[in-house]
Amino acid sequence: MDETNGTVFVTGGSRGIGLAVTRQLLTAGYRVVAVSRTLSGELASLRDTVGAALTFLPADLTRGDDRVAVATRIRGCADLHGLVNNAGVATGALHVATASADVSRMWQLNVEVPMSLCQAAVKAMYGSGGRIVNISSIAAHRTFRGLGAYTATKCALEGFSRVLAAEVGRRGITVNCVAPGFIDTAMTTAIADDVRAAIHRRNMLDRDATPGDVARSVEFLLSPAAAAITAQVVRVDSGSGG
Repeated sequence: MDETNGTVFVTGGSRGIGLAVTRQLLTAGYRVVAVSRTLSGELASLRDTVGAALTFLPADLTRGDDRVAVATRIRGCADLHGLVNNAGVATGALHVATASADVSRMWQLNVEVPMSLCQAAVKAMYGSGGRIVNISSIAAHRTFRGLGAYTATKCALEGFSRVLAAEVGRRGITVNCVAPGFIDTAMTTAIADDVRAAIHRRNMLDRDATPGDVARSVEFLLSPAAAAITAQVVRVDSGSGG
């Protein structure tokens, strides 16, 4: 893996969708910097396997100093090819009962952090081009009771991504979103079995989307095959969004 396609930063890269993206991009020949609060056992094992192609960058992106440190690393990356803003948080409750602290945390991690890191990435990519992929959610396209604040953050992220794409396209930088549907990860473990069954019944396909499905879509958007694709949202949801 000495010759690579460049470096891609993946936030939330230690588990779930982020870990699947990290694996997929390493397989595709990229160097990956996985940003996460903690080094999971799976990521540590992967690092032992691939060696220098994978770097773990510990950071709590809700902390200002950590966010600045990650942005600085992105801005100073000489072979930066891509940024995948995957880190996020979801708290479910009817809006009338949603704690203001939960709203603030979702807005910070799901919107403010990607905006900040995108700014750093664009500065690094301005002369040579690059790819940005922001992980949204099917919640931005379909109504789910109890996810008002979370939905607002993902709608904001998609709107921001479209505007950024228009601003940086002439510099050879593409900006797209991937919107997963229900994905069986740590973020969804609290969902009751009857709710899971109802979600599955909405699928056009007789299968739920997986972290690997999302990861392959991200890889495509980072690849030469997607050079003319920008300001788009790829929904990876087995057709549940209609």
